[in-house]
Amino acid sequence: MAELPTVETTTTTPEATRALAAIEAAKLLADRDVTECLDAIGDLIRITGAPEAVFTWVRRLFGRENLRQYAAQQHLKLHESRASDEEQSPRAVIIWTAEGDGLAILPPKQDPATSLLQLREEIARRQEDAQRAADFQATVKAGHVEDVNTWHARTNQAAK
Repeated sequence: MAELPTVETTTTTPEATRALAAIEAAKLLADRDVTECLDAIGDLIRITGAPEAVFTWVRRLFGRENLRQYAAQQHLKLHESRASDEEQSPRAVIIWTAEGDGLAILPPKQDPATSLLQLREEIARRQEDAQRAADFQATVKAGHVEDVNTWHARTNQAAK
């Protein structure tokens, strides 16, 4: 919680008042667990007096959890890169094993939502490559003989 500012007494800035009112309105439509979560967020806003910082912290917290769950679903281990700034890739990189598991190397301090998006893109690209390979192997079994690049160019041309 060191990321959040704290104040000596509770504050009622206009931003905090609006945020607390929005939380109270959202609680009317929420179940008990979500209401408890919203109450905790409201308490943090009252303590810090900084709703924007609290919402940013909560969004990152939920983003990290979404990232963790997606990685587990895809059999990926997450690792934050320790490369120097000049060697650092701005994107998440996945190293796949032959068994289908992988190691995702994430840029340090990258927003979890950005990392999640990049992982989804990498996995979609891998699935497209796997499908293209399977399609090519099917044409080879059917007796067609050509290299992958020629086959891919021929099969992906727009209809004229």
